[in-house]
Amino acid sequence: MWITWVMLICLAEGQLASATLCKTYGTIPGIPGSPGQPGSNGRDGENGPKGDRGPPGQAEHEGDVGEKGDPGMPGYPGKVGPRGPPGARGLPGLSGLPGPPGDSGDYKATLKSAFSASRSISTYPRREQPIRFDRIITNERRHYENRYGRFVCRVPGIYYFTYHVTSRGSLCLSFKKGRGGSRGEKVATFCDYVHSSFQVTTGGVVLKMAMNESVWLEPTEKNYLVGIEGSDSIFSGFLIFPEA
Repeated sequence: MWITWVMLICLAEGQLASATLCKTYGTIPGIPGSPGQPGSNGRDGENGPKGDRGPPGQAEHEGDVGEKGDPGMPGYPGKVGPRGPPGARGLPGLSGLPGPPGDSGDYKATLKSAFSASRSISTYPRREQPIRFDRIITNERRHYENRYGRFVCRVPGIYYFTYHVTSRGSLCLSFKKGRGGSRGEKVATFCDYVHSSFQVTTGGVVLKMAMNESVWLEPTEKNYLVGIEGSDSIFSGFLIFPEA
């Protein structure tokens, strides 16, 4: 016990006194004390360097193969590949039905233009105005306009125009040629002079016509042309040959 008290005194007296007493009485070892409580864990150390790669592992049973698994989901479509070479030519198809017969081999035969119209209006035509031959007899390709009494050229070429009319007195008629609603130019004039009697008078002319030119008949002041049943008045024309 006295040793214990000596040690306590050494601790209380300070470092210098303790050192002196310990040197005096420290030659005799004391009884080992009881183990203390474990200390708390220290802080984690820094990561060490990466180790070398180990040898590849081996299958536990190399000879055994497992069962085939279920098929997976379809993947996304891939990109379109390059175009392949053309394939071999196929077999010829079946023959089609025959078409309708064509026009004549002569291209000029397809260029047609002709008309003939009579006048059914009983009154005398107006002086220096186109005479309306209103009743259509023939109108190939519809180039004659009976509303205005004019033939309009749609196929350029050489034409023949003629009239056969009935009059109840003196009559003078002029062939006129122009464009649109113009007054036109006088081409030829035919006159017959009678008094108070019926007569039939005729006239004709060959003209070179350009596209959209018109031809019509006009009376002068001698305009006794009639159009009655049994005494017809007719204006006609047709293409002789088209322009080359």
